[in-house]
Amino acid sequence: MPPMRKKKMPPASREELIQYLEQASGRSIRTRDDIKAYVEEMAARKAADEPSVIWWRRAKTATLIGLTVFAFVQYYMIDVMVQIMALRETTFFVPVSMPMVKSMLETDPKS
Repeated sequence: MPPMRKKKMPPASREELIQYLEQASGRSIRTRDDIKAYVEEMAARKAADEPSVIWWRRAKTATLIGLTVFAFVQYYMIDVMVQIMALRETTFFVPVSMPMVKSMLETDPKS
């Protein structure tokens, strides 16, 4: 069994919270206005606007479309095969007359 990791406890005091926000934001926070500006900036920023999120969304959409097309083609092919296997076997007898074939031994070399 892997060793248990200790969960990081949330900051308990104001000073610890400010230090945590400074570490997370990468900027120094001195006043309440700095905190308010940082929180508003984070609230206005959407994860969907990130370039990596846009790329992954396009990759997901392309993958889902590709898999849907593959599933449809596979379903169609199996349906066609089942219909072919369900066809009754019909045997036709076609009378064929044998053409008159002369043997090479019977041919006259003089002609």
